[in-house]
Amino acid sequence: MKENAPREVVAVNANELSTTLNTFQCGLVSYLGDLGLPTKNILVDTRERSKVIVNLPEVLSVLPKGVLGESLYISKFVAACGAGLFDAALNFVWDETVSNLRQKAAKFDLEYFYNSVVTDQDRRHKFTTEEDLKNLDDWELVRGCHLTGILSALGFRHLDYIRNMRNWASAAHPNQNQITGLQLVSWLETCIREVIARDPSTPAITIQRLLNNIRTHALVPTDIQLIAENIALLPDDLVTSLLRTIFGMFCDSGAAVSVKDNIRLIAPATWNRASDQSRREVGVKYANYAANADVVRRDSAKNFLQIVDGLTFLPKDTLTVEINEAIQALQLAHMGFNNFYNEPPHAKALAKFIPASGTVPEAVRYIYVKTVSMCYIGNGYGVSGSAYPYYEELVSKFQDKEIYSLVRLLADEDFASRLQFQSCQERFRALLSKLKGKTANDVVLQAISYLLKQNEKQLPGCGNVTEYKRRVGLA
Repeated sequence: MKENAPREVVAVNANELSTTLNTFQCGLVSYLGDLGLPTKNILVDTRERSKVIVNLPEVLSVLPKGVLGESLYISKFVAACGAGLFDAALNFVWDETVSNLRQKAAKFDLEYFYNSVVTDQDRRHKFTTEEDLKNLDDWELVRGCHLTGILSALGFRHLDYIRNMRNWASAAHPNQNQITGLQLVSWLETCIREVIARDPSTPAITIQRLLNNIRTHALVPTDIQLIAENIALLPDDLVTSLLRTIFGMFCDSGAAVSVKDNIRLIAPATWNRASDQSRREVGVKYANYAANADVVRRDSAKNFLQIVDGLTFLPKDTLTVEINEAIQALQLAHMGFNNFYNEPPHAKALAKFIPASGTVPEAVRYIYVKTVSMCYIGNGYGVSGSAYPYYEELVSKFQDKEIYSLVRLLADEDFASRLQFQSCQERFRALLSKLKGKTANDVVLQAISYLLKQNEKQLPGCGNVTEYKRRVGLA
């Protein structure tokens, strides 16, 4: 067999395995008892452990022999499963997945990666090297890999679910018995197929080459037609990431003249393909530079907007900048560890900016609705009790434009991923029902009715359904 060829599946004797696991458990439990230590609710039932180990050969068959021989994390995973410690096993798999994603991001294009996921300008300058990847929260790493095409949309949704389970059903929280053997082995399979054994998508590689050419070659006008055609074929998320990156490169005071000249040529094609939301994001960044007296980047940002004929996307007031900063702070608190404890002060700060009329500047309306709604429906394990009254206050101020943004969130992978959790679905449905009586807009009402009719399996995938896109103006 060749070193990199997939291996054959090895059969496992289930009866013999069960006997071995039971013998091990009895000995270990007896030893714990002799030491005077707790013996109940420590180890997962042997039947669940058997399910993992019996199915493991099939899962591992996709890995080449050479890769498998270096996969220390799998050995630790098997040892933890055999011992009945599913929480530890899940940690071993997740840590390896995170490590692999960091390696892929570092080899791909770090500047592109950081510009895609770190949208807060105050944080962005802290991320420049490969070592800085360790300072990203896991959710940012996973989301960044999706935004740059390293991770597929399906892979992102699965990993977002596993990340949540790792945070709430792993050694960090004493409830490992909620994990079944089949769940655990399926999560291992997802991490292997979607991350460890998977290369970046073709569109992602196209962007990688384009960015490399921008930095190392002098483009000429005759090159642009083919480049524009390739940009037109990119998925929406990758176009957003590309726009963020070339904008960031253009505003960098240390960028070479040749790089800026290249960006001047490709910027219009990228801008024309980008969504209004990503265009508004560029306008908000200009306002942020202006508010902080960052003259060099402010002028470069304005020049960029002039090149793409995008001055109409400049925000009208400084309130936009203040609200955007409050939203970014709340989002980071909500997605990070100890979010239930950290959210309240940020929710309170954001609520102070929103008037009784509920009017929100257009430039930040979408990210405002998205962030508040995600906090409102929770993360699958509840909501922040102290912050919840602020979320109730904010959603009660939603008007037609905000409600319209809400019903369009099913096309957003971050939001749609939340709807994998039953409690999030229930809260989202309750929110839709609550807001249905606040609008007379026929388009919004029809969209709400459509979403409320979807069952629990259909709702998370609505963003990919033509009928849904048509109803909310995305098709």
